Amino acid sequence: EALCLAAEARGDRAEAARILGAGAANLVGLLDIDRVVLGGRTVAADEDAYVRGVRAVIEERASRGGAGAGVTVTVARGGDRPVAEGAAQLVLAPVFGRVGEGE
Repeated sequence: EALCLAAEARGDRAEAARILGAGAANLVGLLDIDRVVLGGRTVAADEDAYVRGVRAVIEERASRGGAGAGVTVTVARGGDRPVAEGAAQLVLAPVFGRVGEGE
């Protein structure tokens, strides 16, 4: 996070997205996930740049034989409390039979 924010502070958004992408790619490899959802004020400043940058790093790792093929990179939907809403969705999704739908 500190490296990403430092790059953003320098005005190097591409580098900030690359750093965030490296972290996301590590998690994809470790946890075998199929979706990366980005959020927060820094990402909200230029959602497209962050989605493209993170996706590029994940795809590049996948092309070298790493995990990540077919991973979707999106931005969290807006709202006043996206972290709390996301946590509530994760807890309640199984109750309502919506596991993995992200809705």
